[in-house]
Amino acid sequence: MKKMFRYVLLVFVFLMLVACGKPDSQKAFEKNFKQTITDVSKKMKDGNEVSKMLAGILEKGSYKVNKVNEEKNMAELDVTIKSADFVKYMTEYLVALKPLFDSNMGEEAFQKKSLEYFENLTKKELDYTETDVTVHMEKVDGEWKVINTEDVLTAIFGGLTDAVADFN
Repeated sequence: MKKMFRYVLLVFVFLMLVACGKPDSQKAFEKNFKQTITDVSKKMKDGNEVSKMLAGILEKGSYKVNKVNEEKNMAELDVTIKSADFVKYMTEYLVALKPLFDSNMGEEAFQKKSLEYFENLTKKELDYTETDVTVHMEKVDGEWKVINTEDVLTAIFGGLTDAVADFN
C-alpha cells in the first residue's frame, strides 16, 4: 500500500511540475490569443448571418507555440497559427458575385448569393493555412503584452488583412 501511495504521489508531483512548466509569457500569449478569438467572434456574431458564419469559421483556428525565449521583461515566441484560408475563400466569393456586380441585380440578390456562398462554405471541409509568426512580448506593469498584434491578427485571418492592403 505504501508503494502504491508513493507512486500516486510521484505521478501527482510530476503532473504538477509539467502543468506549471510553461513560461509566463507563453501563458499570457495563450490567454490573449483565446480572448482575441472570443472578442472578434462575439462582434461578428452580433452582425448579419454572413458575419455569424464567418465567426464560426474563425473559431476553428488554432496555434502552436514552438519556442519561447524569455529574458527579463522581453520575450520572443515562435508560434504557428493555423487558420482557414480566408484569402482563397474571399477570392472565390468575389468571383461568385462578379455576375451580380455586372448585372446590377440589387442588394437583395447580393445578400441571397452571399448567404448561399457562406452556408456552403461552413458545410464543407475547409482548407487551412499555417503562418509562422515571431511574437514579440514585453512585460509592462507585471503583465506580458504582445507588441506586434498586427502580425498575429494577420495570421488569425489567414493573411486576409495583407491581401486587402495589397489590393488597396
